[in-house]
Amino acid sequence: MRAKKLKTIILVLVFAQAAMAASAGDMVHQGNKLYDSGNFNDALAEYDQAVIEQPQVLEPKFNKANCYFQLDDLAKAIDLYNEVAAESKDMKLVEKAKYNLGNSYFQRGTKQKDSDLQKAMEDLQTSIGYWRSALELNPENEKAARNIEVARLTIKDIIDQINKQKEDQQKRAQQQQQMAEQLKELAAQQKALADKTRQTKDAADKDQISQDQAQQDYQNQADQQSQLKDKTEQIAQQMAQQQDPNNPQQQQMEKAADELKQAMDAQSEAQKQLDSANPRAAGDFEDKAAQHIEKSLEALSQSDQQSQQPQQQQEQQGQQQTQDPNQSGQEQQQDQQSQQQQKAAVAPDSTAQDILDKEQKEKKQRQILQQEGFRRVEKDW
Repeated sequence: MRAKKLKTIILVLVFAQAAMAASAGDMVHQGNKLYDSGNFNDALAEYDQAVIEQPQVLEPKFNKANCYFQLDDLAKAIDLYNEVAAESKDMKLVEKAKYNLGNSYFQRGTKQKDSDLQKAMEDLQTSIGYWRSALELNPENEKAARNIEVARLTIKDIIDQINKQKEDQQKRAQQQQQMAEQLKELAAQQKALADKTRQTKDAADKDQISQDQAQQDYQNQADQQSQLKDKTEQIAQQMAQQQDPNNPQQQQMEKAADELKQAMDAQSEAQKQLDSANPRAAGDFEDKAAQHIEKSLEALSQSDQQSQQPQQQQEQQGQQQTQDPNQSGQEQQQDQQSQQQQKAAVAPDSTAQDILDKEQKEKKQRQILQQEGFRRVEKDW
């Protein structure tokens, strides 16, 4: 009797497990259909339920990673692909996880090319590592081999851009150094002119020179002030040419330019007061102009110091890279219908070239929207 009860319990458990497996399989199957139709969020919900029903089965987790990849949530996709690669005993599934990890890092890297070239290069180098791992598991994986070549060329292009940035930085630093020297000289000349104006006033007040002589001296000083203002304007124009919204030191450059603008305003007022033979007010404006020039020099020097921070590049890694594009599509999601319920929906099997092409299209679209003055792009990479 006891044995019969035990046998009944075992049978119930077996049937329960079979029912759970069938239920999880149905969810995966439904998720795959939603995935194929592009309903990635709904597919995620089905895969989530399948994972709850059978947490030991890794295909639904792999499918979840695919959904996150398609939704551009690459951090979650990477975490799940890593889990699958670490836990699965099925080497084919491990190979797919490694391949898609390569795709995920490649996609993240290409999106960072406009914002951080160094991070972009690091992600692309990581993608090559994963594609090599996929090749080790399956030497006939032609897509992985071609992707490595695409990534190599992309890295080479990034290294060229980094080197160009470095050259531009050095050129900018030289120009800023020249401007700093000009500002130093300008500040000294502006102070000297303020002293000269006061000396003329003192000499006139003490009757050491006639009022006519003082008037003539003030006129000469007004001409000198006009020349100093012209020099200030020339430096301001040079500074404007260096304005670059992508420059990390842009804020300091803007501050330096603003100080120069205020210096020119003070110089104009000083010139007016000198033309009117009002040396006291002229001297005050000359002092203000000198102070603003010195503040501009200070801001420019801070900008120069910040730009001196070395941008470390891994050029030796860049030399390993060389590319060639070509690839497409999706691996088959089913061998037969009976297996499809537990099969992975292998979609971000896109190739590196596909990812590059997609990012290029998105970049062009962003540029069009910016040119037309649209409010903003939903996802701006």
